[in-house]
Amino acid sequence: MESVSRRDVSRRAVLRGAGGAAALLAGGATASAGAGAAVAAPAWSTLQQRMSGQVLVKGATGYTAVAHGYNPRYDTVWPSAVARCVSTADVSAAVAFARTNAVPFTIRSGGHALTGWSTGTGLVIDTTLISAMTVDPVTATATVGAGARLIDVYQKVASAGLALPGGTCGSVGIAGLALGGGIGALTRPWGLTCDQLTGATIVFADASVKQVSASHWPGLFWALRGGGGGSFGVVTSLTFRLRPAPTFQVWSMPYNMSAAPAVVAGYQTFMATADSRLHGELSFRATPSTGATSLTVTGTWIGSASALTAQLDALVAAIGVRPNARTVSSQGYLAAMLQEAECSSYASCHLPPQGTIPRVPSAGASTMVYAPLSPTAVTTLVDRVRAGLAVPKATWTGCTVVALGGAVRSTTTTDSAFGHRDARLMLHYLARWSPSTPTLDPTPFDGYVRGFRAAMAPFCGTGAYVNYLDSSIADHGAAYWPGTYARLRTVKATVDPGNLFRFAQSVQP
Repeated sequence: MESVSRRDVSRRAVLRGAGGAAALLAGGATASAGAGAAVAAPAWSTLQQRMSGQVLVKGATGYTAVAHGYNPRYDTVWPSAVARCVSTADVSAAVAFARTNAVPFTIRSGGHALTGWSTGTGLVIDTTLISAMTVDPVTATATVGAGARLIDVYQKVASAGLALPGGTCGSVGIAGLALGGGIGALTRPWGLTCDQLTGATIVFADASVKQVSASHWPGLFWALRGGGGGSFGVVTSLTFRLRPAPTFQVWSMPYNMSAAPAVVAGYQTFMATADSRLHGELSFRATPSTGATSLTVTGTWIGSASALTAQLDALVAAIGVRPNARTVSSQGYLAAMLQEAECSSYASCHLPPQGTIPRVPSAGASTMVYAPLSPTAVTTLVDRVRAGLAVPKATWTGCTVVALGGAVRSTTTTDSAFGHRDARLMLHYLARWSPSTPTLDPTPFDGYVRGFRAAMAPFCGTGAYVNYLDSSIADHGAAYWPGTYARLRTVKATVDPGNLFRFAQSVQP
């Protein structure tokens, strides 16, 4: 997810939080109280005096360039000020200022929240510039600033011959991705991004700074591994365990849509017991302007090309229909991550002006699947893909079906707050429209992805991935954190009893 990867425009969930009478959302947030109201002008100069970074007030030179996040559908929301933090001390000062002055505030890491919770009308505390990275090849660890972009993390660790499991969106902020889970090509072989977390620096509600690990604040450390961002404090840096970078076999098999029922059925059966070194997903797309639909089975393998041949032969046999083609290429770690992100080069895999990834208006939702999809469920899924052709003015719509299992099940909910350890599949629904018309009425696009989720609910339940925040989910605790939400609430009550860090779908004390 780049020229923004189609598979993952929303695998970019960002650090959320909440402040004062409002919400501090990671990735961003609008105020939980008075969301659309203008904020009375506080003494922004006071905050500037306490920070090394800049405080850009609406109308100031440079403000427009940093006012918005990734998704341009929310460009009509203008913050009163943006605090461009360059250190943990800056974040601490901004949190203290917002709390003391009852200023609604939002925390922005990557700014990719599909809910619009990467911006607000109050203060945006922007951690983008807290992006320094250090890699220790001896201990095979990396310490990364919260605002570092995923593709930069990949490049940094790859330069040391190491690798980190992550997502597929190159421009997403590392904090939001890791705190909510982190699903990508190395998930089945090595686990989620949050499973690699060994420590973090976090700013608490009283503006104090804590170092968190398995031996310091262990309950909070557990919560940060999959509990999402923004409910407990503001994470400003993360330390990850790394492994030697593997060689990837990147593969793809396109199918006719007429074969879709057989492909879904065979794929889910095969991937349920497949070698964990095999990553695979189904990419369904519908293009209203042409009336075309497509289906491609894609993935990666961290093993020899000859061993992959046997894996793909077995997958095709399980499907029972031969693909239109089969392509395989051998690639190094960074090259494979760039291809997963749909980037032609490392330089291009950034938002303008550094790169060429466009800001694309989008709507998204997700479902976690725990049991095999029945024939009726498969028919419903395929029908909903085709229904995307009727979404007016959509550039494209669709669904990606991602296989989980493997190493995801190796870490239990006792070890981390990620609640979907036993999920077999993740369904990711997406609708995008033209960047030239970003402020189109989003109702048809939201209606499509939420209708897709609702159509699958009778077969799959209501579980969802917290990194694909969905404001339409009513019982978000049960949806995002099945089996772990009660413990998350206990942690919340311990570290933030006053519920300073709150937003529409935060963990409640």
